[in-house]
Amino acid sequence: MNFKRRKELQGERIEFAREQRRQANEFAQDVWQIVRAGRMLGEKFRREHPLESYTLDFVCLDLRLVLEVDGKQHLSEQGLQRDARRDAFRRVQGFTVLRFRGFEVTYDKAGVRTRIEQAVRELRSVCRSPPPPLHETGRGETVKRVIGTQSGMIQRGVT
Repeated sequence: MNFKRRKELQGERIEFAREQRRQANEFAQDVWQIVRAGRMLGEKFRREHPLESYTLDFVCLDLRLVLEVDGKQHLSEQGLQRDARRDAFRRVQGFTVLRFRGFEVTYDKAGVRTRIEQAVRELRSVCRSPPPPLHETGRGETVKRVIGTQSGMIQRGVT
């Protein structure tokens, strides 16, 4: 596939994701209220995020956690098979996938929130890498910085 066609497809996927956000059903709106704006333990979630040929309902890219909210079209045999293929693809990409049925979101919001919180906590314990080590000059040495003033030069120690 040439570069121009890939760029066109990317634009189409982004536009599709935008349209999905505008037309979100009540189940998706409820989950969005749970995870938006850092409400889920401070993690950033995106809504209707394109990933290659798929659009993820919700994703925390830092933790590689995908949340899918399934309406009735997902309950058919064909829908279940399609979801299994999507989930397998996402797992190969390193994502963890949590699926919620629409009625589950409506009738058990607290349970949905709890499952998401548990997944976030679990993934934090394995996904977060320690910060990179300090450079040799930043390890407890005092760095002198010269600041010019009208009356002369002042040296300040900065640790």
